[in-house]
Amino acid sequence: MSAAKSRSSADRFAKAASSRRTAPAATEEAQPRPERGRTAVRSKPLRTTVDLSPADHKRLRRIADRLADDLDVGEVPRRAVWLALLAELAEDDALYERVRDRVKESRDDVDTA
Repeated sequence: MSAAKSRSSADRFAKAASSRRTAPAATEEAQPRPERGRTAVRSKPLRTTVDLSPADHKRLRRIADRLADDLDVGEVPRRAVWLALLAELAEDDALYERVRDRVKESRDDVDTA
């Protein structure tokens, strides 16, 4: 590549960059900028994986199949079961306390092992 062509490209990039910095688009001026130190709100779903024992996986499948029968649909995705459980856990204090106790028991079992 010749030096003249290389410099020409660099000049074009520099000119384009400076024009963007000195003349913001009208849409940028209209939208308020986030406060410094604040992060953007995440809009894409997050993936979480859970390792289940074969027995727990079988239990989850059976629950999903039973729900499908009750709802008279071909299949209930296991994701729907997890999301329903999370919603119930967030709304039901008694359920939350039972789950908290189970988590505490399972942590105690791991700590003593």
